[in-house]
Amino acid sequence: MITSSSVTRGPVTSGPVTSSSVHGSPVTSSPGTTPTPGPELLRLLQLSSSLCPIGAFAFSQGLEQAVERGWVPDEQQLVEWLVGLGRYAIAALDLPLLLRAHAAWTLGDEARALGVAERVLANREARELWEQEQDLGNALAAVLLNLGVSQAAALREKRGSSYVVAYALGAAHFGIDAQLAAYGYAFTWSEQQSSAAARLVPLGHMATQRVLSLVLADIPHWVSEASQLEDDQIGSQAPALAIAAAWHETQYTRLFRS
Repeated sequence: MITSSSVTRGPVTSGPVTSSSVHGSPVTSSPGTTPTPGPELLRLLQLSSSLCPIGAFAFSQGLEQAVERGWVPDEQQLVEWLVGLGRYAIAALDLPLLLRAHAAWTLGDEARALGVAERVLANREARELWEQEQDLGNALAAVLLNLGVSQAAALREKRGSSYVVAYALGAAHFGIDAQLAAYGYAFTWSEQQSSAAARLVPLGHMATQRVLSLVLADIPHWVSEASQLEDDQIGSQAPALAIAAAWHETQYTRLFRS
């Protein structure tokens, strides 16, 4: 049986996952650097909302195959799976590249931002994950164009479309702090995965909220780790995600596109 310790570079925790055992070190900032909540927070909620019409509900990111294989049979294993992916995929790849894309868009450096998009796509290790990154990026770029973000036109090109980079563009355009944007991205991923699990495991509504609560408690650890990575340290370290996504391509019956 595959567990969290065998699908990532190491065990997620040494014991049962609880709100105290998965909570990482909070992100620290210098006095006066924490942005005051305001209109930009509302924009972050808009970008992160499940109502944002980009079709994220259609993707499970390998979770459907993980459930099919018996890797994620219950609530406890789901928490381990999601926290493991959060630490060794989202924090190791998506978030550090989102921070770099945010910096590029803030400086108006479109070429640099598109370079980040290419790196994101190059690190999607299965066809379905690669297509998902492009499809969601293209869809979010369309939403941003509709909201008057003209730079999003560059991401409507199929080869350069990236959800990570499109999300960073929306955040930069609306004045959302880079680390706050990383929190928003991580929340969106966690909520979408929990929603998919509710249908796949399956889970009841209360169990889904318990799972989501435990995963959210670990997000500060992800953002902190992502903020400290050097360029040559960025890369997913969750091989089971790539395996599950690749196997999903030939799964006999399925609910999700990936």
